[in-house]
Amino acid sequence: MYQIKLGARSLVYRKKQYISLFLICLFGTGISLASLFLSRGMIDSLNEKAEVYYGGDFCIMSNHWFERIIPDYQNTAEKVRKILPFDAVVTVRYDFDAGQNTSFYYEGEEVRQRVIKGVNFRDEKALFSKLNYLAGDADIETGSNAILISEPIAKKLSVSLGDEIILYLRDLNGYINTVPLVIHGIFQDSSVFGMYTTYMDFDFLRKAYGHSPTFANRICVEFPQRKGLSQKELMEIQTAFEKEFKMFPLVNDKMDFYNSTGLPAETLAIIALKANLNDVKILKDSMTAIITLVIVLLVIIIVAGIGSTYRVIVMKRINEIGVYMAIGMKKRAIMASLLFESLFLLLSGCIGGLIFAGLLCKTFSSIKFSFIPSFSIFLTKGYLHPVLDGFGLLLLLSSVIIVTLCAVFYSVRKCVNIMPCEAIAANE
Repeated sequence: MYQIKLGARSLVYRKKQYISLFLICLFGTGISLASLFLSRGMIDSLNEKAEVYYGGDFCIMSNHWFERIIPDYQNTAEKVRKILPFDAVVTVRYDFDAGQNTSFYYEGEEVRQRVIKGVNFRDEKALFSKLNYLAGDADIETGSNAILISEPIAKKLSVSLGDEIILYLRDLNGYINTVPLVIHGIFQDSSVFGMYTTYMDFDFLRKAYGHSPTFANRICVEFPQRKGLSQKELMEIQTAFEKEFKMFPLVNDKMDFYNSTGLPAETLAIIALKANLNDVKILKDSMTAIITLVIVLLVIIIVAGIGSTYRVIVMKRINEIGVYMAIGMKKRAIMASLLFESLFLLLSGCIGGLIFAGLLCKTFSSIKFSFIPSFSIFLTKGYLHPVLDGFGLLLLLSSVIIVTLCAVFYSVRKCVNIMPCEAIAANE
Protein backbone atom coordinates (compact mmCIF):
# COMPACT_ATOMS: atom_id res chain seq x y z
CA MET A 1 0.00 0.00 0.00
CA TYR A 2 1.47 3.32 -1.10
CA GLN A 3 -0.23 5.07 1.85
CA ILE A 4 2.11 3.26 4.24
CA LYS A 5 5.18 4.29 2.26
CA LEU A 6 3.88 7.85 1.97
CA GLY A 7 3.20 8.07 5.72
CA ALA A 8 6.65 6.71 6.64
CA ARG A 9 8.43 9.00 4.19
CA SER A 10 6.51 12.03 5.43
CA LEU A 11 7.44 11.25 9.03
CA VAL A 12 11.14 10.95 8.15
CA TYR A 13 11.20 14.18 6.14
CA ARG A 14 9.35 16.10 8.87
CA LYS A 15 11.18 14.61 11.85
CA LYS A 16 12.03 18.01 13.32
CA GLN A 17 8.36 18.92 13.23
CA TYR A 18 7.37 15.78 15.10
CA ILE A 19 10.16 15.59 17.67
CA SER A 20 8.03 17.21 20.39
CA LEU A 21 5.20 14.72 19.79
CA PHE A 22 7.70 11.86 19.89
CA LEU A 23 9.05 13.08 23.24
CA ILE A 24 5.54 13.42 24.69
CA CYS A 25 4.80 9.82 23.74
CA LEU A 26 8.20 8.57 24.91
CA PHE A 27 8.16 10.18 28.37
CA GLY A 28 4.44 9.59 28.91
CA THR A 29 4.54 5.88 28.11
CA GLY A 30 7.94 5.46 29.80
CA ILE A 31 6.79 6.89 33.13
CA SER A 32 3.48 5.00 32.90
CA LEU A 33 5.17 1.66 32.23
CA ALA A 34 7.81 2.21 34.90
CA SER A 35 5.06 3.02 37.43
CA LEU A 36 3.20 -0.13 36.40
CA PHE A 37 6.24 -2.44 36.64
CA LEU A 38 7.49 -0.97 39.93
CA SER A 39 4.06 -1.11 41.58
CA ARG A 40 3.62 -4.71 40.44
CA GLY A 41 7.00 -5.54 41.96
CA MET A 42 6.06 -3.79 45.22
CA ILE A 43 2.87 -5.83 45.52
CA ASP A 44 4.78 -9.04 44.72
CA SER A 45 7.31 -8.20 47.46
CA LEU A 46 4.46 -7.65 49.91
CA ASN A 47 3.01 -11.05 48.94
CA GLU A 48 6.42 -12.70 49.40
CA LYS A 49 6.67 -11.38 52.96
CA ALA A 50 3.13 -12.52 53.61
CA GLU A 51 4.03 -16.00 52.32
CA VAL A 52 6.87 -16.27 54.83
CA TYR A 53 4.66 -14.96 57.63
CA TYR A 54 1.65 -17.18 56.89
CA GLY A 55 3.60 -20.24 55.71
CA GLY A 56 3.07 -20.33 51.95
CA ASP A 57 0.16 -20.27 49.51
CA PHE A 58 -2.40 -21.41 52.07
CA CYS A 59 -2.69 -22.90 55.53
CA ILE A 60 -5.09 -25.42 57.00
CA MET A 61 -6.67 -24.53 60.33
CA SER A 62 -9.23 -26.04 62.66
CA ASN A 63 -12.02 -24.34 64.60
CA HIS A 64 -10.96 -25.89 67.90
CA TRP A 65 -11.38 -23.41 70.76
CA PHE A 66 -7.92 -24.09 72.21
CA GLU A 67 -5.37 -22.29 70.02
CA ARG A 68 -7.08 -23.91 67.00
CA ILE A 69 -5.30 -27.19 67.64
CA ILE A 70 -5.36 -29.64 64.72
CA PRO A 71 -6.22 -33.07 66.16
CA ASP A 72 -3.78 -35.80 65.13
CA TYR A 73 -1.88 -33.31 63.01
CA GLN A 74 0.73 -35.82 61.82
CA ASN A 75 -1.87 -38.11 60.28
CA THR A 76 -3.73 -35.12 58.85
CA ALA A 77 -0.55 -33.69 57.30
CA GLU A 78 0.23 -37.07 55.73
CA LYS A 79 -3.24 -37.25 54.15
CA VAL A 80 -2.80 -33.70 52.85
CA ARG A 81 0.51 -34.66 51.19
CA LYS A 82 -1.16 -37.57 49.41
CA ILE A 83 -4.00 -35.39 48.10
CA LEU A 84 -1.88 -32.49 46.84
CA PRO A 85 0.29 -32.49 43.69
CA PHE A 86 3.91 -33.62 43.94
CA ASP A 87 5.26 -30.03 43.83
CA ALA A 88 3.51 -29.06 47.08
CA VAL A 89 5.61 -28.59 50.25
CA VAL A 90 3.54 -29.45 53.33
CA THR A 91 4.83 -28.34 56.75
CA VAL A 92 3.43 -27.87 60.24
CA ARG A 93 3.70 -24.78 62.40
CA TYR A 94 2.86 -23.48 65.83
CA ASP A 95 1.61 -19.90 65.68
CA PHE A 96 1.97 -18.56 69.20
CA ASP A 97 0.10 -15.35 70.02
CA ALA A 98 2.55 -13.76 72.42
CA GLY A 99 -0.01 -11.32 73.86
CA GLN A 100 1.07 -9.12 76.79
CA ASN A 101 3.09 -11.67 78.79
CA THR A 102 5.95 -12.49 76.44
CA SER A 103 9.17 -10.50 76.17
CA PHE A 104 12.82 -10.72 75.21
CA TYR A 105 15.45 -9.61 77.72
CA TYR A 106 19.08 -8.75 77.13
CA GLU A 107 21.30 -6.92 79.62
CA GLY A 108 18.38 -5.16 81.25
CA GLU A 109 16.61 -4.23 78.00
CA GLU A 110 13.10 -5.57 77.37
CA VAL A 111 11.16 -5.85 74.10
CA ARG A 112 7.67 -7.30 74.01
CA GLN A 113 6.80 -9.76 71.26
CA ARG A 114 3.58 -9.88 69.27
CA VAL A 115 3.89 -13.22 67.48
CA ILE A 116 6.31 -16.13 67.78
CA LYS A 117 6.15 -18.71 65.02
CA GLY A 118 7.41 -22.23 65.50
CA VAL A 119 8.56 -23.60 62.13
CA ASN A 120 10.59 -26.40 60.62
CA PHE A 121 13.38 -24.43 58.96
CA ARG A 122 14.59 -27.34 56.84
CA ASP A 123 11.15 -27.96 55.29
CA GLU A 124 10.59 -24.23 54.73
CA LYS A 125 14.04 -23.49 53.35
CA ALA A 126 12.64 -22.03 50.09
CA LEU A 127 10.38 -19.64 52.00
CA PHE A 128 13.04 -18.35 54.37
CA SER A 129 15.47 -17.78 51.51
CA LYS A 130 13.19 -14.87 50.52
CA LEU A 131 14.06 -12.89 53.64
CA ASN A 132 16.77 -10.25 53.46
CA TYR A 133 19.28 -11.09 56.19
CA LEU A 134 21.30 -8.36 57.79
CA ALA A 135 23.32 -11.12 59.48
CA GLY A 136 23.17 -14.90 59.72
CA ASP A 137 20.65 -17.16 58.00
CA ALA A 138 17.80 -19.63 58.60
CA ASP A 139 19.92 -22.79 58.57
CA ILE A 140 18.66 -23.91 61.99
CA GLU A 141 18.70 -27.49 63.25
CA THR A 142 15.58 -29.22 64.54
CA GLY A 143 15.26 -28.84 68.32
CA SER A 144 17.71 -25.94 68.42
CA ASN A 145 17.15 -22.83 70.56
CA ALA A 146 18.39 -20.63 67.69
CA ILE A 147 16.00 -17.92 66.48
CA LEU A 148 15.45 -15.31 63.78
CA ILE A 149 14.55 -11.77 64.85
CA SER A 150 13.92 -8.57 62.93
CA GLU A 151 16.44 -5.75 62.63
CA PRO A 152 14.31 -3.27 64.64
CA ILE A 153 14.13 -5.73 67.57
CA ALA A 154 17.87 -6.40 67.34
CA LYS A 155 18.53 -2.65 67.53
CA LYS A 156 16.21 -2.17 70.50
CA LEU A 157 17.94 -4.98 72.38
CA SER A 158 21.40 -3.97 71.09
CA VAL A 159 22.15 -7.59 70.16
CA SER A 160 24.13 -9.11 67.32
CA LEU A 161 24.64 -12.53 65.78
CA GLY A 162 25.47 -15.22 68.34
CA ASP A 163 24.24 -13.30 71.41
CA GLU A 164 22.12 -15.15 73.96
CA ILE A 165 18.86 -13.53 75.05
CA ILE A 166 16.15 -14.63 77.46
CA LEU A 167 12.57 -15.39 76.43
CA TYR A 168 10.14 -14.62 79.27
CA LEU A 169 6.65 -16.14 78.98
CA ARG A 170 3.84 -17.76 80.93
CA ASP A 171 3.49 -21.37 79.92
CA LEU A 172 0.42 -23.52 79.37
CA ASN A 173 -0.13 -23.91 83.13
CA GLY A 174 0.33 -20.22 83.90
CA TYR A 175 3.83 -20.59 85.34
CA ILE A 176 6.60 -18.16 84.42
CA ASN A 177 9.21 -19.72 82.18
CA THR A 178 12.53 -18.18 81.17
CA VAL A 179 14.20 -19.74 78.15
CA PRO A 180 17.68 -18.96 76.74
CA LEU A 181 17.73 -18.29 73.00
CA VAL A 182 20.61 -17.69 70.61
CA ILE A 183 20.42 -15.14 67.75
CA HIS A 184 21.05 -17.12 64.57
CA GLY A 185 19.76 -14.60 62.03
CA ILE A 186 18.66 -10.96 61.83
CA PHE A 187 16.36 -10.09 58.94
CA GLN A 188 15.51 -6.66 57.58
CA ASP A 189 11.80 -6.13 57.97
CA SER A 190 10.03 -3.34 59.81
CA SER A 191 6.62 -4.10 58.31
CA VAL A 192 3.50 -5.55 59.93
CA PHE A 193 4.76 -8.98 58.89
CA GLY A 194 8.18 -8.77 60.48
CA MET A 195 8.93 -6.14 63.10
CA TYR A 196 7.49 -7.90 66.17
CA THR A 197 7.61 -11.41 64.74
CA THR A 198 10.17 -14.02 65.76
CA TYR A 199 10.81 -17.40 64.15
CA MET A 200 12.11 -20.35 66.13
CA ASP A 201 12.14 -24.13 65.91
CA PHE A 202 8.71 -25.78 66.02
CA ASP A 203 9.65 -28.44 68.60
CA PHE A 204 11.55 -26.01 70.80
CA LEU A 205 8.66 -23.52 71.00
CA ARG A 206 6.15 -26.25 71.85
CA LYS A 207 8.37 -27.48 74.67
CA ALA A 208 8.98 -23.95 76.00
CA TYR A 209 5.26 -23.29 76.22
CA GLY A 210 4.51 -26.72 77.70
CA HIS A 211 2.68 -28.36 74.82
CA SER A 212 2.83 -32.07 74.12
CA PRO A 213 4.58 -33.45 71.00
CA THR A 214 1.13 -33.99 69.44
CA PHE A 215 0.33 -30.26 69.26
CA ALA A 216 0.24 -28.10 66.12
CA ASN A 217 -2.20 -25.42 65.02
CA ARG A 218 -1.21 -24.88 61.39
CA ILE A 219 -0.58 -27.10 58.40
CA CYS A 220 1.03 -24.88 55.77
CA VAL A 221 1.23 -25.57 52.04
CA GLU A 222 3.60 -23.90 49.61
CA PHE A 223 4.16 -24.40 45.90
CA PRO A 224 7.74 -23.12 45.42
CA GLN A 225 7.68 -23.61 41.63
CA ARG A 226 4.46 -21.65 41.13
CA LYS A 227 3.71 -17.96 41.42
CA GLY A 228 0.61 -18.16 43.56
CA LEU A 229 -2.55 -20.22 43.15
CA SER A 230 -5.56 -19.24 41.06
CA GLN A 231 -9.08 -19.37 42.43
CA LYS A 232 -9.76 -22.36 40.17
CA GLU A 233 -6.80 -24.27 41.63
CA LEU A 234 -7.93 -23.47 45.17
CA MET A 235 -11.44 -24.71 44.36
CA GLU A 236 -10.02 -27.97 43.00
CA ILE A 237 -7.97 -28.46 46.17
CA GLN A 238 -11.01 -27.65 48.32
CA THR A 239 -13.07 -30.25 46.46
CA ALA A 240 -10.36 -32.89 46.91
CA PHE A 241 -10.11 -32.14 50.64
CA GLU A 242 -13.88 -32.39 51.11
CA LYS A 243 -13.66 -36.04 50.11
CA GLU A 244 -11.28 -36.73 53.01
CA PHE A 245 -12.09 -34.16 55.73
CA LYS A 246 -14.95 -32.11 57.12
CA MET A 247 -14.22 -28.79 55.42
CA PHE A 248 -15.49 -25.26 55.93
CA PRO A 249 -16.38 -23.54 52.62
CA LEU A 250 -13.54 -21.65 50.93
CA VAL A 251 -13.45 -18.07 52.24
CA ASN A 252 -12.09 -14.76 50.95
CA ASP A 253 -11.74 -13.40 54.48
CA LYS A 254 -10.34 -15.51 57.32
CA MET A 255 -12.68 -13.78 59.79
CA ASP A 256 -15.61 -15.60 58.18
CA PHE A 257 -14.11 -18.81 59.53
CA TYR A 258 -12.87 -17.33 62.80
CA ASN A 259 -16.35 -16.01 63.66
CA SER A 260 -18.22 -19.20 62.73
CA THR A 261 -19.96 -21.09 65.53
CA GLY A 262 -21.63 -24.46 65.99
CA LEU A 263 -19.20 -26.37 63.78
CA PRO A 264 -18.00 -29.91 64.55
CA ALA A 265 -14.66 -29.90 66.39
CA GLU A 266 -12.86 -31.67 63.53
CA THR A 267 -13.87 -29.06 60.91
CA LEU A 268 -10.91 -27.77 58.90
CA ALA A 269 -10.62 -24.75 56.64
CA ILE A 270 -8.30 -23.66 53.85
CA ILE A 271 -7.17 -20.11 54.53
CA ALA A 272 -5.61 -18.87 51.29
CA LEU A 273 -2.98 -16.14 51.28
CA LYS A 274 -5.44 -13.53 50.00
CA ALA A 275 -7.85 -14.41 52.84
CA ASN A 276 -5.06 -13.53 55.29
CA LEU A 277 -4.26 -10.26 53.52
CA ASN A 278 -7.52 -8.42 54.15
CA ASP A 279 -5.70 -6.43 56.84
CA VAL A 280 -3.46 -4.88 54.17
CA LYS A 281 -6.01 -4.94 51.34
CA ILE A 282 -6.76 -1.23 51.82
CA LEU A 283 -3.05 -0.46 51.45
CA LYS A 284 -2.79 -2.52 48.25
CA ASP A 285 -6.00 -1.06 46.81
CA SER A 286 -4.89 2.50 47.61
CA MET A 287 -1.52 1.99 45.96
CA THR A 288 -3.16 0.42 42.90
CA ALA A 289 -5.66 3.31 42.68
CA ILE A 290 -2.89 5.94 42.86
CA ILE A 291 -0.78 4.21 40.20
CA THR A 292 -3.85 3.78 37.97
CA LEU A 293 -4.69 7.48 38.36
CA VAL A 294 -1.13 8.48 37.43
CA ILE A 295 -1.20 6.23 34.35
CA VAL A 296 -4.61 7.51 33.24
CA LEU A 297 -3.47 11.13 33.61
CA LEU A 298 -0.33 10.44 31.58
CA VAL A 299 -2.36 8.71 28.85
CA ILE A 300 -4.70 11.73 28.73
CA ILE A 301 -1.68 14.03 28.39
CA ILE A 302 -0.33 11.91 25.52
CA VAL A 303 -3.68 11.80 23.71
CA ALA A 304 -4.44 15.50 24.24
CA GLY A 305 -0.91 16.61 23.40
CA ILE A 306 -0.53 14.58 20.22
CA GLY A 307 -4.15 15.00 19.09
CA SER A 308 -4.24 18.79 19.44
CA THR A 309 -0.71 19.36 18.10
CA TYR A 310 -1.34 17.07 15.16
CA ARG A 311 -4.41 19.10 14.26
CA VAL A 312 -2.26 22.24 14.02
CA ILE A 313 0.34 20.42 11.95
CA VAL A 314 -2.27 19.07 9.54
CA MET A 315 -3.84 22.53 9.18
CA LYS A 316 -0.42 23.85 8.13
CA ARG A 317 -0.26 21.10 5.50
CA ILE A 318 -3.60 21.99 3.92
CA ASN A 319 -1.87 23.00 0.68
CA GLU A 320 -0.20 19.59 0.48
CA ILE A 321 -3.58 17.92 0.98
CA GLY A 322 -4.97 20.06 -1.83
CA VAL A 323 -2.19 18.90 -4.16
CA TYR A 324 -2.94 15.25 -3.27
CA MET A 325 -6.59 15.85 -4.14
CA ALA A 326 -5.73 17.63 -7.37
CA ILE A 327 -3.68 14.69 -8.64
CA GLY A 328 -6.53 12.30 -7.98
CA MET A 329 -5.92 10.87 -4.50
CA LYS A 330 -9.11 9.94 -2.75
CA LYS A 331 -9.98 11.33 0.65
CA ARG A 332 -9.72 7.90 2.25
CA ALA A 333 -6.20 7.45 0.88
CA ILE A 334 -5.12 10.86 2.19
CA MET A 335 -6.58 10.10 5.61
CA ALA A 336 -4.92 6.68 5.58
CA SER A 337 -1.49 8.16 4.84
CA LEU A 338 -1.88 10.71 7.64
CA LEU A 339 -3.06 8.03 10.06
CA PHE A 340 -0.15 5.75 9.11
CA GLU A 341 2.16 8.69 9.69
CA SER A 342 0.78 9.17 13.22
CA LEU A 343 0.81 5.38 13.79
CA PHE A 344 4.53 5.21 13.01
CA LEU A 345 5.08 8.17 15.33
CA LEU A 346 3.19 6.42 18.13
CA LEU A 347 4.95 3.10 17.60
CA SER A 348 8.37 4.71 17.69
CA GLY A 349 7.37 6.72 20.77
CA CYS A 350 6.04 3.62 22.54
CA ILE A 351 9.19 1.62 21.74
CA GLY A 352 11.29 4.51 23.03
CA GLY A 353 9.01 4.70 26.08
CA LEU A 354 9.53 1.00 26.77
CA ILE A 355 13.31 1.48 26.67
CA PHE A 356 13.00 4.58 28.89
CA ALA A 357 10.82 2.58 31.34
CA GLY A 358 13.53 -0.08 31.49
CA LEU A 359 16.14 2.57 32.32
CA LEU A 360 13.91 4.07 35.02
CA CYS A 361 13.26 0.65 36.55
CA LYS A 362 16.96 -0.19 36.50
CA THR A 363 17.80 3.14 38.15
CA PHE A 364 15.20 2.84 40.92
CA SER A 365 15.98 -0.84 41.51
CA SER A 366 19.65 0.02 42.11
CA ILE A 367 18.81 2.34 45.03
CA LYS A 368 18.51 0.76 48.47
CA PHE A 369 15.31 2.11 50.00
CA SER A 370 15.50 0.18 53.28
CA PHE A 371 16.38 3.45 55.06
CA ILE A 372 12.74 4.55 54.67
CA PRO A 373 10.77 3.47 57.77
CA SER A 374 8.09 0.81 57.11
CA PHE A 375 8.82 0.84 53.37
CA SER A 376 10.55 -2.53 53.60
CA ILE A 377 7.18 -4.27 53.16
CA PHE A 378 7.46 -3.34 49.47
CA LEU A 379 11.14 -4.22 49.04
CA THR A 380 12.93 -7.39 48.01
CA LYS A 381 16.25 -7.66 49.87
CA GLY A 382 16.13 -3.91 50.49
CA TYR A 383 15.55 -2.92 46.85
CA LEU A 384 12.59 -2.26 44.58
CA HIS A 385 12.12 -5.23 42.29
CA PRO A 386 10.17 -4.29 39.13
CA VAL A 387 8.07 -7.04 37.57
CA LEU A 388 7.08 -7.15 33.90
CA ASP A 389 3.31 -7.12 33.57
CA GLY A 390 2.63 -8.40 30.03
CA PHE A 391 -1.12 -7.83 30.13
CA GLY A 392 -0.75 -4.34 31.60
CA LEU A 393 1.94 -3.52 29.02
CA LEU A 394 -0.29 -4.51 26.09
CA LEU A 395 -3.34 -2.78 27.58
CA LEU A 396 -1.49 0.48 28.19
CA LEU A 397 0.25 0.63 24.80
CA SER A 398 -2.88 -0.37 22.88
CA SER A 399 -4.89 2.25 24.78
CA VAL A 400 -2.36 4.96 23.95
CA ILE A 401 -2.20 4.01 20.26
CA ILE A 402 -5.92 3.43 19.66
CA VAL A 403 -7.23 6.44 21.59
CA THR A 404 -4.60 8.76 20.09
CA LEU A 405 -5.35 7.52 16.56
CA CYS A 406 -9.04 8.25 17.16
CA ALA A 407 -8.14 11.80 18.23
CA VAL A 408 -5.92 12.21 15.15
CA PHE A 409 -8.66 10.81 12.91
CA TYR A 410 -11.08 13.42 14.25
CA SER A 411 -8.50 16.15 13.59
CA VAL A 412 -7.69 15.21 9.97
CA ARG A 413 -11.22 14.34 8.89
CA LYS A 414 -12.27 17.98 8.61
CA CYS A 415 -9.13 18.92 6.70
CA VAL A 416 -9.79 16.51 3.85
CA ASN A 417 -13.45 17.43 3.50
CA ILE A 418 -12.74 20.52 1.44
CA MET A 419 -12.52 21.20 -2.29
CA PRO A 420 -9.06 20.81 -3.91
CA CYS A 421 -9.05 24.40 -5.15
CA GLU A 422 -9.85 25.72 -1.68
CA ALA A 423 -7.08 23.60 -0.18
CA ILE A 424 -4.48 24.75 -2.72
CA ALA A 425 -5.50 28.38 -2.35
CA ALA A 426 -5.51 28.25 1.47
CA ASN A 427 -2.76 30.11 3.34
CA GLU A 428 -0.90 28.22 6.09
